[in-house]
Amino acid sequence: MYIFCKTDIGKKRELNEDYVLVFKSPNYSLMIVADGMGGHNGGEVASEIASTTIKEYIFNNFSKTEDKLELVRDAIVYANSVVYKISKENDNLRGMGTTITCCLLLDKRAIIGHVGDSRAYRITDDYIIKVTEDHSFVQQLINKGTITKEEAVNHPQKNLITRAIGVDEYVMVDIVDFELKDNEIILLCTDGLTNYISEEEIKEIVLKEKDPIKTLIDTANERGGADNISVIVAQKEVGK
Repeated sequence: MYIFCKTDIGKKRELNEDYVLVFKSPNYSLMIVADGMGGHNGGEVASEIASTTIKEYIFNNFSKTEDKLELVRDAIVYANSVVYKISKENDNLRGMGTTITCCLLLDKRAIIGHVGDSRAYRITDDYIIKVTEDHSFVQQLINKGTITKEEAVNHPQKNLITRAIGVDEYVMVDIVDFELKDNEIILLCTDGLTNYISEEEIKEIVLKEKDPIKTLIDTANERGGADNISVIVAQKEVGK
């Protein structure tokens, strides 16, 4: 499994509150993108704590937990409790939170855990599929049929999320798992990318560019770069 990642502050922000993490062990690979939010440096703290807590929880419990879907879910729920507790104990960090989109790779299987509006995609020559559903106000409007996906792109409240890590004592986690095809690509990203680049453009760049992550980030910055931008790309090797 080839895995590449990068995070970029963008053109407008003074602080990068995104966090990316890639961890490889003999038994699995783990990828995480997190988009933090909160006053002072709260977002930066929340995204890092949540990501590293998930990594440590999975590492410590991998061999003890047979159901790997529950392992991913429990890791995110535990990370939520850690971030929530810290935010309550420190006035400077009160109200901090973060999105989480993570992928546990097991041989030919991928397990996605998700809270917030960062995203996971499956990409091949034939398709780009958004694996996650945004936990956002705009997504709720789309689901109700109030607005279209096209109208959502420029909606004034498109950055309002309805679910995050660390904001409430308890959190609901979406879990998706699937079998990986040969040469299939998994892409994780924060909304600093998807606010500027369409899914078809992402697919074309990932499949055609020699350095797709650089091209994706450069393109998002050229189109405004108003947010931090983070991307992880993983590709399954043929027969492995």
